[in-house]
Amino acid sequence: MARPLSPEKRNALLLAATHAVAEQGVLATTASIARRAGVAEGTLFTYFENKELLFQELYLHVKHELADAVMPDYPHQADYRHRLEHVFQRYVSWGLSNTAARLAVARLSASVQLLDGTRAQGMEPFQAVSGMIEDAVQSGVLVNAPIAFLYSIIERIADTTIEYVDRQPADADRYRQLGFHAVWRAITP
Repeated sequence: MARPLSPEKRNALLLAATHAVAEQGVLATTASIARRAGVAEGTLFTYFENKELLFQELYLHVKHELADAVMPDYPHQADYRHRLEHVFQRYVSWGLSNTAARLAVARLSASVQLLDGTRAQGMEPFQAVSGMIEDAVQSGVLVNAPIAFLYSIIERIADTTIEYVDRQPADADRYRQLGFHAVWRAITP
């Protein structure tokens, strides 16, 4: 009978992979990830069949952590601007506290390693946001552009906001307000 897998080891491997991918992208080796997690490389393959599957699981793990930070108290009934500001500010807060995870998911998103099905799965917890953006485009509140393009603009400005807040924490509120103002101006007609 096979031993049950340890959730602690799996989490240690995901955390190690987060840091390795944040630093090296998809060039991070399974050996370096296992070493960071304090396990043998063979142990990594007990939890993840191969490096590609590890990257898919890592992406989903981080996206779910992000959803746990962004989606609570999502103001479903608020106007478009307030809903978008909720998402933006929660993303900025999460990004400030989770630098490696933010970088890892960005590197995985930019790679060809990430499967389309995994990307779609990663977006599932954000369906309310996607629906809100689609509705805002249809009603003319947001520019008529592909949703993925709008997400990219929002994310890039949020990442810039995170960088400035991180460098100048005394001006955090100012940069957060400026960041959202820039987002709204960039995606509204």
